[in-house]
Amino acid sequence: MIQDMSELASDLTATADVVVVGSGAGGAPMAWRLASGGLRVILLEEGRQHDTKERDGDAMRATADLYRDNGAVFTIGSPPIPLPLGRTLGGTTVINSGTCFRLPEKVLRRWKSDLGLSGLEYPQLTVLYGELEQYLNVIETPIELMGANNHLFMEGAKALGLNPRPIRRNQRDCMGRGKCVFGCPEGAKQSMDRTFIPDAVKAGVTVITSARVTKVLTDKGCVAGVSGRSAAGDSKAIGFTVNAPKVVLSCGAVHTPLLLLRNGLANRSGEVGRNLRIHPAAKVIAMFDEEICSYDGVPQAVYADDLSDEGIMFEGFFLPPQLMSVALPGDGRCLKEYMAAYNHMAGFGIMVSDSSHGRVRRGLGDSPLLTYDLNREDLARFIKGIDVAARVYLKAGAREVLLPVHGIPPIRNEADLEFLNSTRIRAADLELTAFHPLGTCRMGDDARSSVVGPSLESHDISGLYIADASVLPTGLGVNPQMTIMALSLRAAGLILESREKSNTGTANRMTSAP
Repeated sequence: MIQDMSELASDLTATADVVVVGSGAGGAPMAWRLASGGLRVILLEEGRQHDTKERDGDAMRATADLYRDNGAVFTIGSPPIPLPLGRTLGGTTVINSGTCFRLPEKVLRRWKSDLGLSGLEYPQLTVLYGELEQYLNVIETPIELMGANNHLFMEGAKALGLNPRPIRRNQRDCMGRGKCVFGCPEGAKQSMDRTFIPDAVKAGVTVITSARVTKVLTDKGCVAGVSGRSAAGDSKAIGFTVNAPKVVLSCGAVHTPLLLLRNGLANRSGEVGRNLRIHPAAKVIAMFDEEICSYDGVPQAVYADDLSDEGIMFEGFFLPPQLMSVALPGDGRCLKEYMAAYNHMAGFGIMVSDSSHGRVRRGLGDSPLLTYDLNREDLARFIKGIDVAARVYLKAGAREVLLPVHGIPPIRNEADLEFLNSTRIRAADLELTAFHPLGTCRMGDDARSSVVGPSLESHDISGLYIADASVLPTGLGVNPQMTIMALSLRAAGLILESREKSNTGTANRMTSAP
């Protein structure tokens, strides 16, 4: 059953074995697995349910409907960085690009050697990744769906000696309409609202949308449930309380720590809200004489990880006209001329596995205050990545390449790039965005330096679990949604193992999505 708070006439009080807060890559798999194991589960989501029939691919409408704060979340620092987050049933999986990577094994080895993390073994994760990939139909992007934008980058990258490859994505019957980040109109992207949530409902989960959790209830050092009110904008402000001996917070790396800070919970280590990583990204836009029509095809269909050991990844991107007009340099006549050549543009992204870190605090009106400064090491990575991406497009025949660096003129040949590499560039000169916040409730064995253990249970409060990107100790270097899901399923399995009467539930395995 899926119930919206706006449909209730009076306050709600309910009881469950587990209440899960958040329906994205962490919350939805958790709810499904626990319910499949025989537990009574209530899943709370602050956003609304938006069916595919409501989606027409319009960027502005989707931003208002599916994104938190109309996509206007950003970090404060040098430079300020937009950080768009989902706020809908299915969370950010509804508005991401569908990119599916496994955690690089070297990252887990670093967690073990540098951070002392134990109990998390890669073979176990490999099994979970395999199950997830089958269930979500994770496949390489077909060549015919890549579009000219990605084919051009592949051509230039190969000429430069790189090894570009198709990205693996969770999709069924994709039509390549290029609307991934605005909610797939066909429902081809296998986001949580198309997969785990329907299956969770079949398994008996009660889903309540437009439900904003404001308080985590505790009793004598143990969790006891959550309470909150309607987020539907109704002046009646219907309230709710869910009593449960286990609570799973899956609100993401921004709002999970914010909820804990608001309640003064699980922060004996002082690490709640700290260690914010965001996987920042820059764009390089190229102009060609011929029409490219980069909006036609899967935007993020190709990647190149040749520089991954240096923390640099290249992944495809493109924007609709409304957003591209904001992303381009210049104004007035210059901007008008660029937009008139929209069909001649191509674009690719540079992502940096950041060593920089920031913090989530409580801001005005109890909203999150995100601070983050790009350090010199990550600045150097961006300059190198931008240089390489520009050379790729020049190899592909671009007549002009626009760099995301204030004060750097358009690049027309490789000699022009000497200006980029000889100019003193500050972090504030870069135009960045970010999509993968993590680390703000990191897991670890030591309760003095982490918020949850490897089982994702709080060191401080019995029965309180966190299953989202906030538990990831460091940047992954790749898109994190598959790792969030895998860790969530692992934690759910451990919860079920602790229930003597639910041992048979751990034998449940995933099947194809309906």
